[in-house]
Amino acid sequence: MNDSTDSRPKHRSLFNTKATVISLVVMVIGSLMLLLEFFPCQSGERFMQWKLDFWLTTGILYLFFIILFLWPIWWSIYSGNNLARKHISAIKISLVWTIALLYPWLIGLSIPTIAFPKIYTFLRSGVALLVLNRSFWKQIEPRERKAAIVPWGISLMFCLAIFLSETPYITNKNFHSKLSEFEAVVALVDSESLIPNNEGFAELPCRYSNLANRGNKFYRGNITITKEGEAKIIQFRQRTYGFGDGAADLIYRSDNKDISRPYDSMGNGVIKVKDHWFWQSLSY
Repeated sequence: MNDSTDSRPKHRSLFNTKATVISLVVMVIGSLMLLLEFFPCQSGERFMQWKLDFWLTTGILYLFFIILFLWPIWWSIYSGNNLARKHISAIKISLVWTIALLYPWLIGLSIPTIAFPKIYTFLRSGVALLVLNRSFWKQIEPRERKAAIVPWGISLMFCLAIFLSETPYITNKNFHSKLSEFEAVVALVDSESLIPNNEGFAELPCRYSNLANRGNKFYRGNITITKEGEAKIIQFRQRTYGFGDGAADLIYRSDNKDISRPYDSMGNGVIKVKDHWFWQSLSY
């Protein structure tokens, strides 16, 4: 009687410790990841102060991915006695998988961002969900899954939150929903708060970065400012197609000159979406 009574609290404490530690690890790394997903420009500016913007961003995204892969393995390793040997096993397995998955993750998941930045976000989410659930059901024994449901649920919510962090492309149809933001950028240019460099480019403030980042939230948005006589022309690049096959731009003209032209067989054309504003499609 005494033996069974003594063993029960010990068994429950082991579960609580594992679930708490793993949940905290996932929450900390997951929260950093969501800061990057929802506030990529602001986070990038902060990291740039340490001159680690690219590596820190990539590192956090990869660290979250690898933790989703490894924590069910850690859980299964610590489901028993001989904890000293378990520590060594956990370190070895973590190092092996971290190294083995590094280059496939960087290449396989990063290349699509060049041509398909929105798909890249959903691809990362899909892979993360697949890895999480496969590892959870394969590595954790059925009798322990109830105890592991808390870190699993937290991991699942972070994965699903990645989907919500992605915004649709700005198009000639939904442009009006962002009109006030575009006009705010024009006001910054008129007041010379945004001044182009020698090549005519001006970097947007973080709050407006999504207006001209080509649909890639990890790119800092920039605009092209030129002059045609007395007219000021501001070009917001909305997206590029494929690997340089075409592009779509939103153009502001201070003189409201009508530059629209019908679309040709290649898909090149310009349409007027509002006074001073034009949507240009290019195909190379």
